[in-house]
Amino acid sequence: MNSFMPADESFNGDMEFADLMSDPDAQLLIAQIMDWTQDPNWPDTTRILEILHQHEQILIPYIRDVLKNQDPEWKEWILTYLVAYFPDEYLAKLQEELKLVMNTDMYDKDYKNIQKVANELYTRIKG
Repeated sequence: MNSFMPADESFNGDMEFADLMSDPDAQLLIAQIMDWTQDPNWPDTTRILEILHQHEQILIPYIRDVLKNQDPEWKEWILTYLVAYFPDEYLAKLQEELKLVMNTDMYDKDYKNIQKVANELYTRIKG
């Protein structure tokens, strides 16, 4: 399956087969595709999101890793452009990680925005 992956994050149409992937097939590629989400300025960001949204149910472990990561930009990007669009049933599986982000003691202005997004998502599932 990896032989079908483009050499870098620029798909240039090389991921047409991704629309046909089952979750077990996608599982083999999701880790690499998630790595590409570290920089939202990479080419084909919209296509990356489309692929990931087709397989939301298998993204939970990868998103947990991102939310435990020390990269605030990656957290914000994932929360804002991916997790925010999850159905509540998948969002609820990230409840503990959202609480962790909300309660991390950070003084950085940008991190406060991440905490705000995490709080909004947490409030959505807690109703």
